[in-house]
Amino acid sequence: MLKSKAVVLISTLLLTSALSILLMRVNAAGEAQTINDARAEVQKAFKALVEAYDAGGNVSKLAVKLNDALTLLFQAEESMGRDASAAEAYASEAERLASSVIEEARQVKEEGLMQKQTSTIVTVSTIASLLAVGALIYVFGPDILWRLWVWLRRNYRVKVRASPKKTDHTTESPCFTMEHICAAILAIMLITSAFTAYQFFLGRRISEPFSELGILGPGMKLADYPKEVVAGETVHLYVYVGNHMGKPMYYVVMVKLGDNETTVNPAPVQPFMKLERVLLHDENWTTPINITLTKPGLNQRIIFELWIYNETSGQIQYHERWCQIWVNVTAPP
Repeated sequence: MLKSKAVVLISTLLLTSALSILLMRVNAAGEAQTINDARAEVQKAFKALVEAYDAGGNVSKLAVKLNDALTLLFQAEESMGRDASAAEAYASEAERLASSVIEEARQVKEEGLMQKQTSTIVTVSTIASLLAVGALIYVFGPDILWRLWVWLRRNYRVKVRASPKKTDHTTESPCFTMEHICAAILAIMLITSAFTAYQFFLGRRISEPFSELGILGPGMKLADYPKEVVAGETVHLYVYVGNHMGKPMYYVVMVKLGDNETTVNPAPVQPFMKLERVLLHDENWTTPINITLTKPGLNQRIIFELWIYNETSGQIQYHERWCQIWVNVTAPP
């Protein structure tokens, strides 16, 4: 009888444990799916932002909203496994913000297209007017200027006198005719038209686009890095990212841990931290990060890699930029 009760009790405990583990896995899977859905919406929002930018729209406010969504995604991932309700709330709010960016991007795109069309019409009309006026001045200007000169001097009296004799040291002063003056005016208008066309049609192009990735020490200075840390101690650093690509960029900084044997560019290890940020052209971003190394070891590498989201392929791809710092991790006393 006692054996039967023990068997029933053990079976109940095992079943309860199995159900708890299954429920935890289901919850974890649900959290991960919610975060993945929010991330997919953020990526769609970035694509909409780029389309609005290409149309000539002002996307600065959209970028701020999208970065708020990325911050919420980071908080959701940090809460996974610890607070399911908080993780879901963060992810849901991130998805809502991304959806609002998509909606607003449509209007910004339409406004940009209208503004771009208006600017194109005004610029082309200005260039055409400059060329037309220059051509008219060149063709009809000499005659008009001559008639004007004669009219202004209609009351003058002409007196004939002998011309001075030329000597060997006499030099003739340059004579500028009406045709020369009109040709100079035409040349100025041609140069102005060419400069205006270049600024409007080619001014936004970047000849040598590039991105920046840098690591700063605790004092926000280069090379101000800790050389030795105790296992379990937090390392305070700053990550710097700069965008000079000529368009909005969705950056992902992968932080990885390696050693002497780890290959780089990129390192074939999973990141233990990811930082994401959308930057407009000529923007930069500096953010503090805290890294805790738990295992003692010599010549430990903290590797930082710059990745980007390619809105065309829909994939995160390596951006060929990385840096690292070396630390020795000692055992706690």
